[in-house]
Amino acid sequence: MAQVKITLVYKDAPLDKVFKDIRKQTGYLFVYTEETLQTAKTVNVNVQDASLKQALDICFSGQPLTYSIVDNNVVVKAKEKTFTAAPVVADTLITGTVTSAAGEPLPGVNIRIKNSSNGTITNDKGNFSIKAPSSATLTFSYIGYLTQDLTVSGRKNFNVRLQVFTDPMNEVVVVGFGKQKKISVTAAISSIGTKELLQRPQANVSNLLVGMLPGVIAVQRSGEPGSDQSTIRIRGTGTFNGSADPLIMIDGIERPEYNSIDPNEIESVSILKDASATAIYGVRGANGVILITTRRGKKGSPPSMSYTGNVAFQTPTLLPDYLDSYDYSRLYNEALKNDTYITGSPYNPRFSEADIEAYKTGSDPIFHPNTRWMDIFLRDYSMQTQHNLNISGGGDRVQYFISAGYLNQQGIYKYSELSPDFSTNAKNTRYNFRSNLDFTITKRFTANVQMAAQIEDRNYPGNSAATIWRDISWTNPLGSPGLIDGKVIRLQGQTSVVNPFWTLLSAGYYQQFRSNLNSSVRLNHELDFITKGLSVYGTVAYDIFYSQAITRSKEIPYYIAMKDLSSQDSVRFIPQGEEGPLGFAEAMAKNRRIYAEAGINYSRTFGRHTFTGLVLYNQSKYYSPDLTLLVPNAYQGLVGRVTYNYDNRYLAEVNMGYNGTENFDKGRRFGLFPAISLGWVASQEKFFPANTVISYLKIRGSYGETGNDKIGGQRFLYLPSSYGYSGNYYYGTVGQNYQSYGGSVENKIGNPLLTWERAKKSNLGLEINLFQDKLTFVGDIFLENRNNILANRGTIPTIVGADLPAYNLGRMKNAGFEGEIGYKGKVNAFSYWVKANYTFARNKILFMDEAPKTYAYQNTTGNAAGQFMGLLTDGFYNTWDEVNDPKRPVSQWNNNKIQPGDLKYIDVNNDGKINVDDRVPIGYANIPEKIFGISFGGNFKGFDATVLFQGAANVSMQYFGRALWPFINGQESAKENILDRWTQERYDQGLPISFPRLSMNPNRNTDHNFQESDFWTKDASYLRLKNAEIGYTFRGVLMRRWGLNGVRMYANGANLFTWSDAKEFDPESPSAGGNTEITAYPLQKIYNIGVNIKF
Repeated sequence: MAQVKITLVYKDAPLDKVFKDIRKQTGYLFVYTEETLQTAKTVNVNVQDASLKQALDICFSGQPLTYSIVDNNVVVKAKEKTFTAAPVVADTLITGTVTSAAGEPLPGVNIRIKNSSNGTITNDKGNFSIKAPSSATLTFSYIGYLTQDLTVSGRKNFNVRLQVFTDPMNEVVVVGFGKQKKISVTAAISSIGTKELLQRPQANVSNLLVGMLPGVIAVQRSGEPGSDQSTIRIRGTGTFNGSADPLIMIDGIERPEYNSIDPNEIESVSILKDASATAIYGVRGANGVILITTRRGKKGSPPSMSYTGNVAFQTPTLLPDYLDSYDYSRLYNEALKNDTYITGSPYNPRFSEADIEAYKTGSDPIFHPNTRWMDIFLRDYSMQTQHNLNISGGGDRVQYFISAGYLNQQGIYKYSELSPDFSTNAKNTRYNFRSNLDFTITKRFTANVQMAAQIEDRNYPGNSAATIWRDISWTNPLGSPGLIDGKVIRLQGQTSVVNPFWTLLSAGYYQQFRSNLNSSVRLNHELDFITKGLSVYGTVAYDIFYSQAITRSKEIPYYIAMKDLSSQDSVRFIPQGEEGPLGFAEAMAKNRRIYAEAGINYSRTFGRHTFTGLVLYNQSKYYSPDLTLLVPNAYQGLVGRVTYNYDNRYLAEVNMGYNGTENFDKGRRFGLFPAISLGWVASQEKFFPANTVISYLKIRGSYGETGNDKIGGQRFLYLPSSYGYSGNYYYGTVGQNYQSYGGSVENKIGNPLLTWERAKKSNLGLEINLFQDKLTFVGDIFLENRNNILANRGTIPTIVGADLPAYNLGRMKNAGFEGEIGYKGKVNAFSYWVKANYTFARNKILFMDEAPKTYAYQNTTGNAAGQFMGLLTDGFYNTWDEVNDPKRPVSQWNNNKIQPGDLKYIDVNNDGKINVDDRVPIGYANIPEKIFGISFGGNFKGFDATVLFQGAANVSMQYFGRALWPFINGQESAKENILDRWTQERYDQGLPISFPRLSMNPNRNTDHNFQESDFWTKDASYLRLKNAEIGYTFRGVLMRRWGLNGVRMYANGANLFTWSDAKEFDPESPSAGGNTEITAYPLQKIYNIGVNIKF
C-alpha cells in the first residue's frame, strides 16, 4: 500500500465518484451496497501523492461510514449507531446455510445483526447459528460476493445464496501458457465455464461449444455413438489445403483427443482467435487454439463430493419420408412412360393394375409388401446414460480434484441381437478418470501432478454406418417384406435386391477398445530472493494411446420367398447359402507423445506500471509405428511474451513463437512468428465522465503472423522419396512359365526450397459495459491473409510421369466480424440473463494452381473454398410450344430430346447451347459463413431454467443421387417429395410443382434434368432449439440432516426443434461434400433427466 500514491482534487463530489478515481489509480476494489451510500455526504478533498490510507481517512472524515482494507479490497460499512435503551425482547435462535450461486458452501461468511455489534461467521460447511430479535435484519457479507440483507420476520431458518461480485478489473482469463487479468488482455479471446458446459446432455466437448461462443463455427455430421463429434472451425476456413482444425491444448499440453474428456472435469474452455493470442504457438496456431483447463482443488476449501447422474432418450432429429408401395408402383410406371419419348421404345408398364391394387389394399403382404423401412429397421429411441463422481478440496499444503466418469451410448438399430453370439448395434461405453494434485512443498516451491485416463469400448456392425444407411436409402418398399421369423427375406423378380437387414446382420460385428493415458508433472519455484515477481517452472508430460480392433465376421443365409405350389395359401422360404462360423481378424494401433517445457516468468508492479514477461522453451516427440520410416515426429520451439500495463489504461503486448520443423531443408526449418497488440481502457481515464451509463470501455487491436508446415499427412517434404512398387510386368510363355512381376516406380520428388505457410492476421476489438455492468458487449472485426500455402500442383500435363513435389504456391483471404452481447438483471428474488453471439466469416481463394476453365468465373481461384458450382434454372418447360421454340438453347444431354416437365436452364454464355460452359458459382459452401446463438435463463428461489437457440446461414447442400432422385438403377427408392412432380394434369390444375417430370434411372452424366444446378442446391440455413433445461435445487434443514449440501434435479434436452427449408434431411448432417448420398447416421434429439447431489 505504501508504494501507491494518490492525487485527488474534488469539491462537493459524490463519494462513489471519488471511489472510482481511487480504483483507477490503485486497482483496489470498493465493496459496498447502494443502500450503504445513500447516507453518504459529498466530499471535499485536495491531496497529492498521498497514501491510500491518508486519502481514505480524508474522504471518510465526517461520514456516517467506516472502511476496512482486506487484501486488495476496501470494504465500506455504515458506522454502528448508538440507541437508547428499549424494552428487552427475547431473542430467537436462527440457523441456516450460506452457499454460492452454484450451491457450494461458503465458509467464513460474516453475518451481523444490522445496527448491532452482534454477529457470527459460517463454519466450514457454510452453516451458522445466531440469536436475534424477530424484527432484526441480518447482513451477510463475504469478500468477492455481493452483500445481502434479509429480515428475520419471525423466521428461524435461512438458506442464503450469495452472488459473485464480478468486476472487469479483477476477472481472470486463461491465455497461452498462463493467465491474465481480463482488463489487461489485448487479444481476441472468448471463454466458457463449467456451469454453462454442463447444461447440455452431450457426450463430447465439441458439441457443447456449439452456439455458445463467438468465432466458433461448428458442424455435426453424424449422430453415431462414438462418432458424433462436431467439426470445429475458428473464424471460418483460412486455407484450401490441409487441415483447418484448431490446435487443442489441455492444461497446457497438446492433446487432440479432447472429445473423450468427461465435461464434469472441465473448469473452463478458452478460444484463442487472433494472432496476438495464437502467435505464441507459432507453427501450430494458424487455425486458432482451444484451451481446455481442468478443475483443481482450492486452498482452504473443505472436502466436498459431488455426484451427477443422467439418463437420456435419443431419437433422430429428422428422417426422410419414402413413398409407400402403392405410390411407388404408380409413379414407377409413370417414369417409364415419360422416357418413351427419349428411348423411342413402346410403353411397357412394370406393374399391372392388379399389382398396384394389391399394394394399395395390403392383401398380399409377403409378395406385394408395403415395407416402411425406417419404422421396422430403427428403434423408437435409444438410451444414453452418464455418471460422474468427483471430490475436491484443499488445505495449506495439498489441494486435490479427483473425478471418475462413465458414459454409455446405445445405437438405434432394431433386431440387432438376432444372433445369440453378438450384437450388431452401435454402442459406445467410456470410462473417465482424472486426478489433479497440487502440492505446496515450501513457501516458494510448488508441484502439480496430473493423471487422466479415457477408456472406450465400442461396438459396431461389421458393415460401416455409411454402408448401412446407404442401403436403407436404396431399398424400395416393395422389394422385400423385411424380416419374417428372424429370417432375412428377398423376393424373386422384384425391383430391389437390397435388404438392409442383410447389410446389418450378415457381416458380423466390429469391436474397438481404446485407451488414452495422459500424465504430467509441473514444478514451480518463485525466485523472489533474486527479484520480486521472478519465477521458473518446468513441465514434463507423457501421453500414450492404444487401440485394439477386432472384427468377427459371420455369414448368414438369406431366404427367397416362394409360393408353395401344393398349397395356395402356403409360402416356402428357400435358404440361399448356409450360416458360417465366426471369423476373426485383429488390428492394433498405438502411439505415444513426450512433451517438455521450461519457462521463466516475471511479473511486477512499479507504482502504476505493471510488467510481465515470459521466456519458454518446449519440444515434443511423437512416436507411432505408422510414421514414415518409423522416425518420430518432432517439434522444437522458443516462446516469448512481454506485456505492459500503465494504470489499467494503456496496454501493450508482444508475443513471439520461434519454431522448428522436420518438413523443410536445413536453413529453412525454423520460422519466427511475431505478434503485437495494443489496448486502451478509455473508462479508466480521468477525463472520462462519471456516469451510470458506460461503466467500462476498452479498444484493442492486434497484428501478427502464424505458420503451418503440413500438407496432409506428408512428411520430409524436402526429401526425394525412394522407389516404390506399382503395377505389374508379365514375363514368360503362356501356358508354361507366364508370370507377373511387380513394377517399380519413382515416388514423390522432394522440394528443398519449401518454406513456411504464413497467415498474417489483423484484429480490431471493442469491449463495453453499460448500466453498472448489467449490459456487456464485445465485438471484433478480423482479416487473415494466408500466403505460401503448401499445395500440390494442379497443372501437371498427363505426359509428365513424375509425382511432382509440393510447392508454396497458394494464397487465400478470410475476413469477417463477430460479436457477443449480454444482459443480466434481478427483480426481487428473480435473477435473469440474456446473451447473443454472432459470427460472420467469408473466405476467398486468391490463387491456387489449377487447370484454367473456359471462363474465369468457373475457376476455383476467386471463389470461396468449397463453393458449389452448377447451372442456373428458370423454372420448367411447361408446353410443347416452349420446347419446340427455335430460339431454345440446345441441351447437351438426352440428345436434346427435351419435353414438358424438364428443367429450363439459362444459357449464361449466350452460345445457344446448354452445357458445362454455363456452370457458375451457386449457393454457398457447406461450411456456414454465419453462425449465431441466442440464450437466456434465470433462477427464482430454488428454480432455474436456461434456453439456447442456435442457427446457421449462408450455407448450402447439394443433392445428388439417392439423396433425392428416384428409381436409380431402375430399382431404388423414391421419396415423398416426388408427389409434387411435374405432370401435365398438375400444371393445368395450378398445383404446386417442386420436382421435374419423372424419369427412370436418373444419371447426371446423360440426363438433362439431373445436372448440378441451383435446383438441386438447397439452402441449408437453420434455426435450432439447441438446448433447454429446467431444474430445482433442494436445500435446508432436511438436506443438512442427511449430510447433504444440496440436491439439484433437472430435465434438459438437445436438438429439440429445427426450423429449416431443408425438409428431407437435417440441414447439419450432409457429408463434407454437400450431400452426395445418405451415408451418415442421423443426428440425435436428446431428452434427458438428471440429478446432482453435493455432499
